[in-house]
Amino acid sequence: MKQITSPIAAIMAAILMVLIACESPKKTEPLYPENDLPISSNSEEAIQELVTGLAIYDQGNGQKARPYFEKALSLDPDFVSAQMYRAFTSNSAKDWSENRDKFIAMRDKANEAEKIMIDITLANMEDDDFKELKLSEQLVEKYPNSARAYDNLAGSYNSLNETEKAREQWAKAIEVNPEFSPAISNLGASYLFVSPKDFTKGQKYLAKAVEIVPESSRAHINLGDCYRAQNKLEKALTSYVKAAELDPEDQVAFSKAGHANSFLGNYDAARKNFQDARAQSEFGMGSYDFEAYTYLYEGDYKKALGFLQEATKSIEGMDIPKSNKTGTQMNCVYDCAMIAMHHGDTEHLKEMVEMMRPLSDKISNDVGSNATTAYQKANMHYWDAIASASAENYEDAITQAEMIKTTLESMNDPNKLRPYHRAQTFINYKQGNYEKALEHASELDRDNVYDAYWMAYANKMAGNTDKAMAIFEEIADYNFNFVGYALIRNEVKEMLASTE
Repeated sequence: MKQITSPIAAIMAAILMVLIACESPKKTEPLYPENDLPISSNSEEAIQELVTGLAIYDQGNGQKARPYFEKALSLDPDFVSAQMYRAFTSNSAKDWSENRDKFIAMRDKANEAEKIMIDITLANMEDDDFKELKLSEQLVEKYPNSARAYDNLAGSYNSLNETEKAREQWAKAIEVNPEFSPAISNLGASYLFVSPKDFTKGQKYLAKAVEIVPESSRAHINLGDCYRAQNKLEKALTSYVKAAELDPEDQVAFSKAGHANSFLGNYDAARKNFQDARAQSEFGMGSYDFEAYTYLYEGDYKKALGFLQEATKSIEGMDIPKSNKTGTQMNCVYDCAMIAMHHGDTEHLKEMVEMMRPLSDKISNDVGSNATTAYQKANMHYWDAIASASAENYEDAITQAEMIKTTLESMNDPNKLRPYHRAQTFINYKQGNYEKALEHASELDRDNVYDAYWMAYANKMAGNTDKAMAIFEEIADYNFNFVGYALIRNEVKEMLASTE
């Protein structure tokens, strides 16, 4: 039989042979489309809805894919894969936990692939990355012709910092199905964001994704990110504008244009982009943080703080479910805490830490997993440590930092102690213990610009000037918008300019 390289075409081909093999109307037999995981449903209409949604999901737009998975479930309430993807496209912590639990409860109706995915979900709830890896390997062993299985395995390796192994698995996914856009986009993104980086290879794969799905706004967005990584900001902006033209309802396209305009210094245009993104968002929220960063780039951290605090208050008054407010509010408060910490604004920092507590508890309750509860508790210990260190109460800061280790002790995740090392880096740096700060900084994530910033400063104060300057040069033109980069961009660029 001739190989069908597109997963969507493969499923549709399978549909042409559908359901004949079913022994009775009540029994569901799995369909085995080439290059994908098997799905099981007695409803051809439900399968068609899932296929349509999956094509959109694979382009990276879960929000637009979600209604198709919901429709598939309405046509076949026992359609396990539809429930799985409905969970994967959740719009809040509570929405995730509710749909995740429905998916897990369908085990007796699931085919073998779906059962493995249920087990992966359970391992994720316990933050057991090594168990997830073993299960992902089982998925590939059982379905060696599934590009999606290799893509999933790559993600597991990536979580364990096994970058080269992850890239090997993405390459295998592409070998199995040269048109499987998730693996192509993920491999391209890996070369952009994860060391060792290779922007040329990243552009090769992300341009290929545009060739495969030229009408996808997300494919053009990802290619724009590649240009942004190379400091080709005007070219990046063109890609984002193209994405918005292809899908005027895609909030991400507007938001990304705002990032490009931010780094081009077009702050008013950037703020308009972020407001347009917010208008297109599902609940009229989003991009508050990015809009606040424009004030950081303009050198006014107090204005950024005020904007985020006002956003947090305005969200509270919105007529939307509480569970959909919490995540955005937490992001705003977290960014406020980061800004206050970086600028030594101890009073605002303490205020933000106290605002985090009920939001953290809400997230723990909404998600309902041991891992989330542990990480939320550790997060609060982290911020208590930072607030105490900022107030020069170092004894309490160290106690809180040690509580991070205790809280996360049972987590089977190689990255679990990064918050502990971040806290210890800050505490020791503040005390002038630069060698000790450097020891902890070496355990941080070099691909996280704010972590790299602290590595650089610890090296500088410990006398490793050349190494420090190399790191500063590396992070000066990161060009991706998160609070850590917004806090250090101007400072690092000015420092490098002064040494020329």
